[in-house]
Amino acid sequence: MDSYALMAVLTLALGLALLVAEVFIPSGGVIMAAAGIVFVISVWSAWQAWGKSGELTLFLIYIAALVVLFPSVLGGAFYAFPRTEYGRRLMNPPGLEEMEPFVAETERLSRLIGKTGTTLTRLSPGGMVLVEGARLHAESEGMLILTDTPVRVLAQKGNRLLVRQVRESSAPDPLPTPEPLAEHERTPLDDDFGQS
Repeated sequence: MDSYALMAVLTLALGLALLVAEVFIPSGGVIMAAAGIVFVISVWSAWQAWGKSGELTLFLIYIAALVVLFPSVLGGAFYAFPRTEYGRRLMNPPGLEEMEPFVAETERLSRLIGKTGTTLTRLSPGGMVLVEGARLHAESEGMLILTDTPVRVLAQKGNRLLVRQVRESSAPDPLPTPEPLAEHERTPLDDDFGQS
Protein backbone atom coordinates (compact mmCIF):
# COMPACT_ATOMS: atom_id res chain seq x y z
CA MET A 1 0.00 0.00 0.00
CA ASP A 2 1.55 3.27 -1.06
CA SER A 3 1.69 6.37 1.10
CA TYR A 4 -1.29 8.08 -0.60
CA ALA A 5 -3.50 5.03 -0.09
CA LEU A 6 -2.47 4.82 3.56
CA MET A 7 -3.14 8.53 4.00
CA ALA A 8 -6.58 8.18 2.35
CA VAL A 9 -7.60 5.40 4.74
CA LEU A 10 -6.19 7.08 7.86
CA THR A 11 -7.74 10.47 7.08
CA LEU A 12 -11.07 8.76 6.35
CA ALA A 13 -10.94 7.14 9.81
CA LEU A 14 -9.89 10.45 11.40
CA GLY A 15 -12.73 12.30 9.65
CA LEU A 16 -15.29 9.77 10.88
CA ALA A 17 -13.88 10.04 14.42
CA LEU A 18 -14.21 13.84 14.21
CA LEU A 19 -17.85 13.44 13.15
CA VAL A 20 -18.54 11.42 16.29
CA ALA A 21 -16.64 13.97 18.38
CA GLU A 22 -18.76 16.80 16.93
CA VAL A 23 -21.90 15.10 18.24
CA PHE A 24 -20.50 14.58 21.75
CA ILE A 25 -18.43 17.77 22.17
CA PRO A 26 -20.18 21.13 21.74
CA SER A 27 -17.71 23.06 19.60
CA GLY A 28 -19.93 25.37 17.60
CA GLY A 29 -19.04 23.59 14.36
CA VAL A 30 -15.25 23.88 14.72
CA ILE A 31 -14.81 20.10 14.88
CA MET A 32 -17.17 19.69 11.91
CA ALA A 33 -15.08 22.15 9.89
CA ALA A 34 -11.95 20.18 10.79
CA ALA A 35 -13.72 16.98 9.73
CA GLY A 36 -14.60 18.59 6.40
CA ILE A 37 -10.97 19.55 5.80
CA VAL A 38 -9.83 16.03 6.73
CA PHE A 39 -12.38 14.51 4.31
CA VAL A 40 -11.15 16.76 1.49
CA ILE A 41 -7.56 15.63 2.20
CA SER A 42 -8.78 12.03 2.28
CA VAL A 43 -10.51 12.28 -1.11
CA TRP A 44 -7.47 14.02 -2.60
CA SER A 45 -5.20 11.28 -1.23
CA ALA A 46 -7.50 8.59 -2.64
CA TRP A 47 -7.42 10.30 -6.03
CA GLN A 48 -3.62 10.43 -5.92
CA ALA A 49 -3.44 6.76 -4.90
CA TRP A 50 -6.07 5.22 -7.15
CA GLY A 51 -7.62 7.78 -9.51
CA LYS A 52 -4.44 8.96 -11.20
CA SER A 53 -2.83 5.54 -11.35
CA GLY A 54 -5.67 4.08 -13.39
CA GLU A 55 -7.20 2.00 -10.62
CA LEU A 56 -10.50 3.84 -10.94
CA THR A 57 -12.44 0.92 -9.48
CA LEU A 58 -10.64 1.26 -6.13
CA PHE A 59 -11.26 5.02 -6.15
CA LEU A 60 -15.00 4.49 -6.80
CA ILE A 61 -15.13 1.88 -4.01
CA TYR A 62 -13.51 4.44 -1.70
CA ILE A 63 -16.08 7.11 -2.70
CA ALA A 64 -18.95 4.63 -2.20
CA ALA A 65 -17.57 3.73 1.24
CA LEU A 66 -17.36 7.43 2.11
CA VAL A 67 -20.95 8.03 0.94
CA VAL A 68 -22.21 5.10 3.05
CA LEU A 69 -20.02 5.62 6.13
CA PHE A 70 -20.57 9.38 6.52
CA PRO A 71 -24.35 9.25 7.24
CA SER A 72 -24.07 5.88 9.01
CA VAL A 73 -21.47 7.07 11.51
CA LEU A 74 -23.24 10.40 12.02
CA GLY A 75 -26.61 8.66 12.53
CA GLY A 76 -25.03 6.12 14.87
CA ALA A 77 -23.50 8.90 16.95
CA PHE A 78 -26.84 10.69 17.22
CA TYR A 79 -28.49 7.38 18.13
CA ALA A 80 -25.92 6.62 20.84
CA PHE A 81 -25.70 10.14 22.30
CA PRO A 82 -28.96 10.15 24.33
CA ARG A 83 -28.09 6.71 25.71
CA THR A 84 -24.87 7.90 27.35
CA GLU A 85 -24.72 9.40 30.84
CA TYR A 86 -23.64 12.75 29.40
CA GLY A 87 -26.43 12.66 26.83
CA ARG A 88 -29.09 11.80 29.40
CA ARG A 89 -28.02 14.70 31.62
CA LEU A 90 -28.00 17.09 28.69
CA MET A 91 -31.18 16.01 26.91
CA ASN A 92 -33.56 14.91 29.66
CA PRO A 93 -35.44 17.50 31.67
CA PRO A 94 -34.36 17.87 35.30
CA GLY A 95 -36.04 15.59 37.79
CA LEU A 96 -38.35 16.65 40.59
CA GLU A 97 -35.59 16.41 43.19
CA GLU A 98 -33.46 18.84 41.15
CA MET A 99 -36.33 21.31 40.72
CA GLU A 100 -37.56 21.22 44.32
CA PRO A 101 -35.27 23.97 45.70
CA PHE A 102 -36.10 26.26 42.78
CA VAL A 103 -39.84 25.66 43.15
CA ALA A 104 -39.70 26.32 46.90
CA GLU A 105 -37.79 29.59 46.37
CA THR A 106 -40.21 30.67 43.64
CA GLU A 107 -43.21 30.02 45.89
CA ARG A 108 -41.58 31.88 48.79
CA LEU A 109 -40.90 34.93 46.60
CA SER A 110 -44.40 34.79 45.07
CA ARG A 111 -45.96 35.11 48.53
CA LEU A 112 -44.17 38.44 48.98
CA ILE A 113 -46.00 40.15 46.09
CA GLY A 114 -47.89 43.15 47.47
CA LYS A 115 -45.79 43.33 50.66
CA THR A 116 -43.72 46.37 51.57
CA GLY A 117 -40.11 46.52 52.62
CA THR A 118 -37.07 48.77 52.73
CA THR A 119 -34.07 49.05 50.43
CA LEU A 120 -30.81 47.95 52.05
CA THR A 121 -28.70 49.14 49.13
CA ARG A 122 -29.23 51.56 46.31
CA LEU A 123 -31.28 49.95 43.52
CA SER A 124 -29.82 51.06 40.22
CA PRO A 125 -31.81 49.05 39.13
CA GLY A 126 -30.62 45.99 41.09
CA GLY A 127 -29.77 45.69 44.77
CA MET A 128 -30.92 44.29 48.11
CA VAL A 129 -34.18 44.85 49.98
CA LEU A 130 -35.49 43.79 53.37
CA VAL A 131 -39.00 42.33 53.19
CA GLU A 132 -40.54 40.59 56.21
CA GLY A 133 -37.12 40.28 57.85
CA ALA A 134 -35.47 38.60 54.86
CA ARG A 135 -32.64 40.09 52.78
CA LEU A 136 -33.58 39.55 49.13
CA HIS A 137 -32.26 40.45 45.71
CA ALA A 138 -34.50 42.97 43.99
CA GLU A 139 -34.61 45.32 41.05
CA SER A 140 -36.56 48.46 40.42
CA GLU A 141 -38.56 49.24 37.31
CA GLY A 142 -35.52 51.00 35.90
CA MET A 143 -35.57 53.97 38.25
CA LEU A 144 -32.89 54.67 40.84
CA ILE A 145 -34.13 54.04 44.39
CA LEU A 146 -31.92 55.19 47.26
CA THR A 147 -31.02 53.26 50.43
CA ASP A 148 -33.57 53.10 53.29
CA THR A 149 -36.49 53.88 50.96
CA PRO A 150 -39.82 52.10 51.43
CA VAL A 151 -40.71 49.86 48.48
CA ARG A 152 -43.60 47.61 47.46
CA VAL A 153 -43.07 44.22 45.81
CA LEU A 154 -44.77 44.18 42.40
CA ALA A 155 -43.71 40.85 40.94
CA GLN A 156 -41.23 38.03 41.03
CA LYS A 157 -38.68 37.68 38.19
CA GLY A 158 -36.78 34.41 38.51
CA ASN A 159 -34.95 34.60 41.83
CA ARG A 160 -35.43 38.37 42.20
CA LEU A 161 -38.24 40.68 43.21
CA LEU A 162 -39.47 43.60 41.13
CA VAL A 163 -40.12 46.56 43.43
CA ARG A 164 -41.44 50.12 43.18
CA GLN A 165 -40.84 53.00 45.55
CA VAL A 166 -43.81 53.67 47.85
CA ARG A 167 -45.06 57.23 47.58
CA GLU A 168 -46.49 59.14 50.55
CA SER A 169 -49.93 59.53 48.99
CA SER A 170 -51.47 56.64 47.15
CA ALA A 171 -53.43 58.90 44.79
CA PRO A 172 -51.61 59.76 41.58
CA ASP A 173 -50.86 63.38 40.80
CA PRO A 174 -53.59 64.78 38.56
CA LEU A 175 -52.48 65.94 35.15
CA PRO A 176 -52.75 69.69 34.63
CA THR A 177 -55.65 70.68 32.42
CA PRO A 178 -54.55 72.80 29.46
CA GLU A 179 -56.10 76.23 29.24
CA PRO A 180 -57.99 77.02 26.04
CA LEU A 181 -56.12 79.13 23.52
CA ALA A 182 -57.05 82.78 23.11
CA GLU A 183 -58.57 83.69 19.76
CA HIS A 184 -55.41 85.43 18.52
CA GLU A 185 -53.27 82.32 19.40
CA ARG A 186 -55.36 79.90 17.35
CA THR A 187 -54.23 78.53 14.02
CA PRO A 188 -56.25 76.95 11.22
CA LEU A 189 -55.02 73.53 12.37
CA ASP A 190 -56.69 73.99 15.76
CA ASP A 191 -60.08 74.01 14.04
CA ASP A 192 -59.24 70.78 12.20
CA PHE A 193 -58.52 68.98 15.45
CA GLY A 194 -61.68 70.02 17.20
CA GLN A 195 -60.38 72.70 19.54
CA SER A 196 -62.78 75.50 20.15
